[in-house]
Amino acid sequence: MTSNESSVLKSVLNRLGGFFHAGEPENELIDYVVNTIEPKLSRVRGYRKRLQGPLQICQEHSRAIVAKIPGPIYLKQNEYSDDPLLNAAFSGSDRFRDLLDHADRAKSQGALSGTERVALLTMTSKEKTIFGTKKQGQMIVGDAAMRTINFTDHNIVGLATTLEKSRKALEKYTLEIITEATARQLSEIRTKLVDLRQRKEWLRAMEKMFGAGQGSGMGCVFVPFDPEKQKKQEQIEQMLVETESEIAAASSESETPENWLTIVENILSRPEDILSIRLVSLRLNWCNVLTDDPDEKANNITFATFTLGDEMQREGVLIAYEHK
Repeated sequence: MTSNESSVLKSVLNRLGGFFHAGEPENELIDYVVNTIEPKLSRVRGYRKRLQGPLQICQEHSRAIVAKIPGPIYLKQNEYSDDPLLNAAFSGSDRFRDLLDHADRAKSQGALSGTERVALLTMTSKEKTIFGTKKQGQMIVGDAAMRTINFTDHNIVGLATTLEKSRKALEKYTLEIITEATARQLSEIRTKLVDLRQRKEWLRAMEKMFGAGQGSGMGCVFVPFDPEKQKKQEQIEQMLVETESEIAAASSESETPENWLTIVENILSRPEDILSIRLVSLRLNWCNVLTDDPDEKANNITFATFTLGDEMQREGVLIAYEHK
């Protein structure tokens, strides 16, 4: 086959490959995940097939998370503070209106039609202990310890014109969070191998400084006489053995694209370890103080708590309103 014929055949095969993969949502998702986590994963034979199952698990997990989010809370124009949860979450209705206006302006021009809006309101809850007057039975207790819940760092996510479209946007957003968290985990695992090799080089240098190995005589210039020298040499040697053992284990698990793909498969097969959700119900009085006194005037509020690994936590609830 001539070089020209080979070039033509390669071009045809590339076109066929593009034809088979173009427009297929599953392949588009795999391409996005691979490009986000590590493009070299595409060098592994059969990587698409191997990622199909884990990504299906992630998609199902994303749908399950979004389906559990409480709401939507239907808001009336200029009466946002009538809802107990929003009243607890915001100190004033003006701040809430500003948030909604900003969210709508942040969307590209013409992206949202009409006036109906549905979105996820997210925030951070902070618990604090305060001291004040509290009624316990028939008694009034002064300087009683009370727990308050305050909400800060509000944001609007998944803004859309219908509940269905908002949920679809949130499912996509959830999948992106899982993908980016996977990329970070893989990076940390690979960085560990680099750190181990740097530690090994440092220990080898220390070994020479203490008089071990070829060319160790120069160590005498920098290391003074030390009766504990032998003991320190043995400690360094032991650390070297342990480090080399760790390097061997890490290399066999995380040095090649094949290793990386296995790691990614395992991470994506357990998306609940990355992002989880639970429903929280609280009974708060007008001061956002937690209370279990049935005689005290208070409101029950329910929201979702999202947890990203062990590092970050946010609260959220779906809202629906008319944007003027």
